[in-house]
Parts: sequence; C-alpha cells; structure tokens
Amino acid sequence: MYKLLAVLLFSILVYSCNDSADKPIATEDSVEVPESFPVWQAVLNDSTGRIEMNRVMTEGVDNSSVPGIIEIVNENNPDINLEYLKTSHDTVYLKIGDAHYLTQQMGTTGASMYMTSLVYNLTELPGNHYVHLDFQEGDHAQPGTFSRQSFAGL
Repeated sequence: MYKLLAVLLFSILVYSCNDSADKPIATEDSVEVPESFPVWQAVLNDSTGRIEMNRVMTEGVDNSSVPGIIEIVNENNPDINLEYLKTSHDTVYLKIGDAHYLTQQMGTTGASMYMTSLVYNLTELPGNHYVHLDFQEGDHAQPGTFSRQSFAGL
C-alpha cells in the first residue's frame, strides 16, 4: 500500500512539474507569420552599368503568394497597374492595361529593372519558372514570356 501511495505521489509530482501547460498549443489553423520577408531588388551597379539583383529584407510585406507580390510591385510602382490573370503550370500570366509609363517614360534601364525584379520575385515561389507579361509594346519594353535567364547579362 505504501509503495502504491509513493508511486502515485511521484507521478503527481512529475506531471505537475511539466511546464507544457504554460506553452501555447499549436493547432492546424495557427500559422506563425514572420515580421519581415526577403525580396529581390534590382539595382544598377554604377561602376559597371549593369543591373544586379540583391535580396533585401522588407518589413510588413508578404511575398509568399502571387497576389502578395503583385500588391508589393503595384505599391512601389503606382504608375504601372499590374494585373494578375492566372497561373498555369509553371507560368504566371500578368497584364498591364496602360503600359505607357513602363514603355515610354522609365527608359530602357528603368523598364529592365522593373521587369527583372518582377520576374525574380515571382519565380522565387515554388513551381513558377516563367512570367508572361501582356502589354502594348513601346520603345523601352516589349511583352513576352520571361524567366530569370531572360535577364542574364543585363
């Protein structure tokens, strides 16, 4: 009887010292959201005149989905209204209704930097390898299907 009582008291002591009750229980619905996200940013190297891609951390943006990336791009480029159409297989389809600013006012380097950043960020998502941009061709940019390799050597 004393042995049974000792085992019972020991068990109660062990279970009461377990600190798991103080920790929040994760459920399938709970998702930990990071406060900052890495994004690709095109920068112009002053000494070489070439576009380089850098990963930078940004606060309060979500680049984990195509619509999230489109929102970031549109906020940073208010003169270009990028519209998400669909994703099919490994290609994201986008449209720019009025591409005048992109094709006529940003210059060739500005348009290249915009498109390179866009393609790098969208192809960072798993399964996306190409970005198809539909817009009216202009002096500094043309529509088409692009991958990261499309911008090699810029």
